[in-house]
Amino acid sequence: MSCGGGSPRDYTAAVLGHRPLGDGSGLLAVRCGEIASCAEPGQFVLLRPGTGNDPFLGRPLAVADAAGDVFKVVYRIVGRGTALLASKRQGDPVTVRGPIGRGFFSARGEKPLPRKVILAGGAVGAAPLLFAARRLGLSRIEKTVMGVAGKGWEGFAEWLKEAFPGVDLFSGDGTLGTKGTVLAGLPGTLPADSELWACGPQAMLSAIAAHYPRDGGRILAALESRMACGMGGCLGCVIPTVSGNRRVCVDGPVFTAEEVMWNELSSC
Repeated sequence: MSCGGGSPRDYTAAVLGHRPLGDGSGLLAVRCGEIASCAEPGQFVLLRPGTGNDPFLGRPLAVADAAGDVFKVVYRIVGRGTALLASKRQGDPVTVRGPIGRGFFSARGEKPLPRKVILAGGAVGAAPLLFAARRLGLSRIEKTVMGVAGKGWEGFAEWLKEAFPGVDLFSGDGTLGTKGTVLAGLPGTLPADSELWACGPQAMLSAIAAHYPRDGGRILAALESRMACGMGGCLGCVIPTVSGNRRVCVDGPVFTAEEVMWNELSSC
């Protein structure tokens, strides 16, 4: 299948499997060869339950894995749309738009891969990093650090430990893993010939960028954002960068940390 440029398309797909994690989060496997064959780590899809227009907008979910004609996403119930997705079972139809955006590999351009990569994820931001880890291979992963809020994330935390063997897990209230933030699990300085790939809440990504002020070009950050169309037309996901305003959906979601104007972003 061709994976060339152009606007992402809508596809009618079907749920192949659903694994609830018991705390409002879960893992959905969706059969859609058009997405699975073209997606790269860091890209996302807009997923709608069913084939109608209710809800009208799809929920942006990062691709957590893709093989054959099946891709996977991780969800967390935050409203009606994700609650409807959480109710889906094997065989149920869904509508998916994608794959959307610039992933971790595309964002690097022609640069060769570094010798080692550190993965840092916050909450459901772990999803694209699982896909990235599979594509990179275990020998290239220096370490994996993940963070969750704590109480109420027990099922998700168990999945993290299963998905990322040897993960360093941190939680804000100390009930899961070690008390603290993802930053506490990262090295004081970024090792030579390495990169840090991160995805999670804006505050986490901003803190990482501030922690390594001279290494922004070696930090790839997948931003999370509210959006509508996923094709750059609605301008609902614009962020400030050193080269002007850019859209998370089509210009990202992966940017180098040195591109993003984090102080201005936090005030948006």
